[in-house]
Amino acid sequence: MRVLSKLITVVWVLAGLALVAGFVAYTPVARKYASDHLYVVDNKQAITVTTSSGEALSLGVRMPSAVSGLWASPDGMTLTFTGQQPIILMQPKPQTWGDEIRTNRRDISDDKTATGRYFVPEVTAPTVLDGKITGTVVHPVGGLGTFRNEQTIIDVPVKLTVEPSGAGQASGNRLTQLVYGMLAATGVLILFALGAIVRALFRHGFKHASSAIITFVVIAAAFVGIGYLAEKAAVPDVSDVDVLGALPLTPLQFLTCVAVAIFLSMLALLLSGAGEDEPPAPAAEA
Repeated sequence: MRVLSKLITVVWVLAGLALVAGFVAYTPVARKYASDHLYVVDNKQAITVTTSSGEALSLGVRMPSAVSGLWASPDGMTLTFTGQQPIILMQPKPQTWGDEIRTNRRDISDDKTATGRYFVPEVTAPTVLDGKITGTVVHPVGGLGTFRNEQTIIDVPVKLTVEPSGAGQASGNRLTQLVYGMLAATGVLILFALGAIVRALFRHGFKHASSAIITFVVIAAAFVGIGYLAEKAAVPDVSDVDVLGALPLTPLQFLTCVAVAIFLSMLALLLSGAGEDEPPAPAAEA
């Protein structure tokens, strides 16, 4: 029984170390994937991309110095290639401000992007697609005293060289494999942590677990902040578009799974420690 307990502990520790290593690799791998799939330019600047069939590209236009990061698009954005039907790249976004905008010096000017997702079609031979992104965006510009709405007619030339297979898939495969590996590690941690929590509660009762649970909540809140900062570091800020298309689930779902594994593991360790600190019961008198 002791051998099995030690084996479980070893597997639990290895899963935790694998999760830590995954977190260390997550940001650079996600950044590499974003650099292969995210293309944001100034208006009228060309986008030239060599990519692969089936890839999900995020294409967008930069809007400099938007007051409080506000912007709208009355008719959205359209991607049209020569000889093909227009593709809706981004749906219209309604204007959310009126004649007055409440802001402060820190948020008075913020660069934003109007971005949409394009899925590269399947090809059997190298293919060149020439086209352009069109549409209209509106954003407020100005200072603390006054502002005006600036309208931009989008006209961005796009040239895609599509290969049956290419470099873009490599970074996507690495990101997908990394996330699946981290999800496997989280599954192991959650399974063993739940077993340890149930065992500790049955052995020591809820009374001795109260202080451990309070400590757990405090530390858990700190990990939520760390996870949020890690995600912000890994994912470029491009409107509301998820640029990590290679993830098998959304970034929020992924971080939630990892957070649950970490929280339950910490709670299991704290509950086990709470029981070990309990003084032994006095021996019964004859």
